[in-house]
Amino acid sequence: MASYDSVRRIWSGSRQPCIFNPECNFGQIVLNLLDRSSDKVIQIDADTGREMTRAEMRLRVVRAAQHLQKLGYGVGDIASVVAVNSENLAPLVLALQVIGVGFNALAPTFDAEEMAHMMRQTQSKLVFCDADNYDTVKVAASKALQGDYRIYVMEGAREATLAVDQLFQPTGTERMFYPRYLGDSYKLIANITCSSGTTGLPKGVCNSHAQTISCFCKVVNLSDEICLNFSTLYWGTGVYVLNMSVMNNTTRLITRRPFSVDLFYELIAKYPIKFLYTPASYALGITSDPRAKQSNLSSIKVWALGASNVSESIRDAVDELLKPSGGRSYNFYGTSESGFLAADFMRRKANAVGQVATNMQVRIVDEDGQPLQVGEIGELVIKSIGIPFLGYYKNEEASREALDKEGWFRTGDIGYFDEEGYLYLVDRKKDILKYMGNQVSPSEVEAVIQQMAGVQLVCVTGVPNTTGTSDLVTAVIVKDSSYQLTAEEVMQHVAKNLSDPKHLRGGVFFVEQLPMTSNGKVVRRKVRDIILDKLS
Repeated sequence: MASYDSVRRIWSGSRQPCIFNPECNFGQIVLNLLDRSSDKVIQIDADTGREMTRAEMRLRVVRAAQHLQKLGYGVGDIASVVAVNSENLAPLVLALQVIGVGFNALAPTFDAEEMAHMMRQTQSKLVFCDADNYDTVKVAASKALQGDYRIYVMEGAREATLAVDQLFQPTGTERMFYPRYLGDSYKLIANITCSSGTTGLPKGVCNSHAQTISCFCKVVNLSDEICLNFSTLYWGTGVYVLNMSVMNNTTRLITRRPFSVDLFYELIAKYPIKFLYTPASYALGITSDPRAKQSNLSSIKVWALGASNVSESIRDAVDELLKPSGGRSYNFYGTSESGFLAADFMRRKANAVGQVATNMQVRIVDEDGQPLQVGEIGELVIKSIGIPFLGYYKNEEASREALDKEGWFRTGDIGYFDEEGYLYLVDRKKDILKYMGNQVSPSEVEAVIQQMAGVQLVCVTGVPNTTGTSDLVTAVIVKDSSYQLTAEEVMQHVAKNLSDPKHLRGGVFFVEQLPMTSNGKVVRRKVRDIILDKLS
């Protein structure tokens, strides 16, 4: 249960010492756990039907670790991973961590300049990609990387390229391999996550071995569960579900294909998926499809929702589908820097994210950094008990600016707590619009518009007025073609339900689709650019 210190004005999750020792390196724990339940299937490849046991996973991890060590890679080196979820991706990234090589996963759909932006920061010695993005990766690497580097192709490598299969060839000494201690786990980089790129180019968030281990402070044996998450390792949720398969004994279902509603119904018809993670936009597509009420979804017990604000209507639709078989939706909130921060495990509460997660602390502060009380809206600042923020990779200035004078991390998210310790998110600090001196939350306006029949997706942004002194609130909508929704109806609905500064003075625009990240999150800055182009 979460608690509140009214004197220091701190909301805290329950305190739970980690079952696994965060002093160890993550690779030591991984190889130890894979030795247990060796015949248990840890991974199912939905595209090929191939299954991998924990014993086979361990063998591949050891072989890759041995080959990479022989090539001279180890602590201090970074690998760029620009690949979809193929069969050997999990053993590869686990092997990297066993030998102390941190990995920076990039979206496989990035263009060359987006890849190069992160590669310039990491100066990776190793690059892993897919056959279909090899040419783009090669261009990015040539632009960004200054020293020697190797590029490996995960599957379908051409003759002139390095095939990752080379790293999984027998060594003859697998049984003698023992992972050595690599140094302070609180400072050793396990992976570098890209900070959210929805408002600008990303920074590299350093996640330590200790932080990775502490995510699993409780041991939950989920041995009969199949978990599905469409995210690539570019997303923190993709890394978390991979690690969960090792730490909590789950079976991870993978596919190289990007999410589609058809793909979801193909997989749920074939596999008894119990844990499902999707962003809200995916959930909307699944629940609004006619197959939702015809398909057997009874295996799903936990449908985790995250990556963006989740409307009550989407949660209602999910819960209606899952209720007959005892499942329900769960709201998850976290940041690239902190990981998992809050969820509504105990019970769902309208519009709330949930309560503070185990071993996490949160304050709400005003613009001067002063802590606020229950019900007062301000910026969330956070701490992880016992696990320091490792900072942004080779960016000391950004690392310093991210923390206040007491070491609290500034999330940039705006929200408040109620009397029961439930957290409510209002918006991103950078996304707040200002009209005639009044602050306008795009999420609040979006929630009102989302209530209207015929609205599939909506993004609210701001366009400058003629003097550039105010943001004119503007709605961009993807509508259901079966409804005759007009801009005037939307403007009247907002005017009826919200105060004057929140009215749609910038207008209403209907589009076929909204620009999204590969994980289904609307890229607000690109929506704004689209409207500005239309207006110009």
